[in-house]
Amino acid sequence: MPKLRAFTLIELLITISVIGILSAVGTTTYNSAQQKGRDAQRKSDLTQIKKAMELAKSDCRGGAYYPVQAGGDEYTQFVTLQGYLSNTNLKYMNSVPQDPKNTGTARYGFFNDVGANQAGNVCPNTSSPPTLTQTGGLNYMIRALLERGSADPDSASTFAKCAGKPGIPASAGGYYYVCND
Repeated sequence: MPKLRAFTLIELLITISVIGILSAVGTTTYNSAQQKGRDAQRKSDLTQIKKAMELAKSDCRGGAYYPVQAGGDEYTQFVTLQGYLSNTNLKYMNSVPQDPKNTGTARYGFFNDVGANQAGNVCPNTSSPPTLTQTGGLNYMIRALLERGSADPDSASTFAKCAGKPGIPASAGGYYYVCND
């Protein structure tokens, strides 16, 4: 009678364990790469918004002020800013950046100096045609909460660059910051 060749239980368990470990490492690496990608998109979005703010500044009286948004928390002000910059009468942005994880705007914040250094009504409003009735300010700061948080090397460096801008918190806290220069 010929001898049958088969895997032993130990061999099967070792194989299953190795496959499990490899899949866990692969999943962790994949999730980390996704987080880095979404954080990179958030940084790019803030850079686009900064460029739109510079365009808006050029339309404000004397080119010395930025349009500011008053009222509400930092997220509400960010939503209002998005609407202002993408308004069809102003056309500073074609599309409004959205959070790449589809969590709405809760990861973004906008701060400005409407309380201090208020410049009065010097920027275009969203009417057709726009008139100079929008409040302007000398400074602004926009931030995005990063998924990798403080582990992202840009978090602390952008915080240091924007230190002293209106409403900036006491620590970087895992955010990426963009402010006027």
